Amino acid sequence: MGIRADIHAAWARFADARERHPRHTLFKHPLPAFPLPERRAVTDHPQVAIVTPCKDAEASLPAYAALVDALEYPKDRLHWIVLESDSTDGTEAAARAMLAAARGYASTQFIKHDIGASHARATRTEKSVQRARRAAIAACRNRLLAAAMDTPAAFVLCIDADMAVIPPDALRRALDWNAPILAANCLRHGDDTVFDRNSFRYTRAPSDRSVRRFLRDGLYQPPTGFFRYSPAPGCGIQPLSCVGGTFLLIRRDVIAGGADFPETPYQLHIETEALALKAADLGFGCFMDADLIVRHGPH
Repeated sequence: MGIRADIHAAWARFADARERHPRHTLFKHPLPAFPLPERRAVTDHPQVAIVTPCKDAEASLPAYAALVDALEYPKDRLHWIVLESDSTDGTEAAARAMLAAARGYASTQFIKHDIGASHARATRTEKSVQRARRAAIAACRNRLLAAAMDTPAAFVLCIDADMAVIPPDALRRALDWNAPILAANCLRHGDDTVFDRNSFRYTRAPSDRSVRRFLRDGLYQPPTGFFRYSPAPGCGIQPLSCVGGTFLLIRRDVIAGGADFPETPYQLHIETEALALKAADLGFGCFMDADLIVRHGPH
């Protein structure tokens, strides 16, 4: 588990003991419980829009293209949309060439969407930059959602450009659940630790005390694991409070119903996590197939 995780777990137990009667006036989301979806084999092959935002991803695109191309799904039912924003390398040219070389897809589309965001990889995890950094990502994701909704796709599949492993049957397995929002279990490449910490279930709604302690720039940013549970492989289908975007399947009616990636704090969260909270407020549940394992690249 690691010394840092042990410390955070001990702190969570201590904080829980101190709050016998917590107040919840800052984080007002009720964390509703939705019924778990039931798996059914998909045989009609609904159309799917695969959407990917990328920035400074030139080195990752060949592996990413191979993963998309290897998906065991009729290509004439797939719409492939890639957005490039604010890159300082050859990502734009590489992405255009990648899509131009794609064959057999229902459609392909490249979107150029510079928004002036510039956060170095060395500082991208700092709490002080999360609101600006993730607001920029949310803006790109929303531009992709709009493009996906211009296609006849029944589902939108968000995939990161720097994934290392996606099983060829991953899309089909995700569709089998017909969930409003479904995340795969994204682990690090090379070991079994969780990479996508944005996919989690709150074991207790954030209290006013913990919100005030961990509020940074309008966002609730507690330590890893602080009353947040990340499903482990072998758990099957699990409900989530928030989701990440490494491999995320969204049903069309969720987007049509008003869910998007908030670019400003929504219930103290932003981007993918806020998407899940907003969808829940609209009556759509979020889930993870903990046994559907994908792996993120090392960078």
